[in-house]
Amino acid sequence: MDITPKNLIHHELIGLTTKIVASTAPNQIGLKGKIVDETRNMFMIEKEDHRIKKTAKEGVTFVFMLSDAKVKVNGKLLLARPENRVQKRR
Repeated sequence: MDITPKNLIHHELIGLTTKIVASTAPNQIGLKGKIVDETRNMFMIEKEDHRIKKTAKEGVTFVFMLSDAKVKVNGKLLLARPENRVQKRR
């Protein structure tokens, strides 16, 4: 199943490129990279210099870059174990 703006929050996010556009932690705004791991409350994002930054999902607005669109998502919508979020009804 292809990732679309409509099904993004119910899809596997590891491997997607993301950028933080708003955050309760101002030093994280502008962080961009590829999601390499995910837990219930956190993303691990690999930056271009190959360093990995951990960021909370709650209190953050992400923009995910898909092949044909950019999708802005409130991190609060992503709060769940990845395996549980993917199984939720769409």
